[in-house]
Amino acid sequence: MGKELTPLERLQLLVPGYRGYKAKDLIRQDDFLIRTSVKSKLENALNKLAELEGRLVSVSPFNPQLKRIEFVASKIRTLISELVSAQGGGADVYARYKISTEQLDEIVKNDLNMIQLADQAYQLALSGNVDQLESVLDWIRQIIIQRQGLFFPQEYR
Repeated sequence: MGKELTPLERLQLLVPGYRGYKAKDLIRQDDFLIRTSVKSKLENALNKLAELEGRLVSVSPFNPQLKRIEFVASKIRTLISELVSAQGGGADVYARYKISTEQLDEIVKNDLNMIQLADQAYQLALSGNVDQLESVLDWIRQIIIQRQGLFFPQEYR
């Protein structure tokens, strides 16, 4: 029986090029890879919602579900914007504060959760499950907020 993969190993399989925050300069690179991967998955989900919306409009142009789809699509666009504009990987913070191994482990767990939720968001968009998609987007937003704080020392969070 094989051993179960660690969160770091699972992330390395899910995000090509990810190395795991091993050195100061790699923190920014790994953070960029994670955010880019999540952004890409969310953009794919957004595209699937647009396809769903287009199909629905052609059949029933006044369907109330259209408003719901547009609301969720707006949430995705907002999340993408937050990911793109977030301070990258502790930027100047890491130069001033040492990030402990425990903090890095927590960052990796959050990254893995965020990647898995972004995958789930895409699958929900693909299946047209807009209601569950919205709750997954809320979880992703919470992780984004939480992970930004992890790049700062405990007393500044």
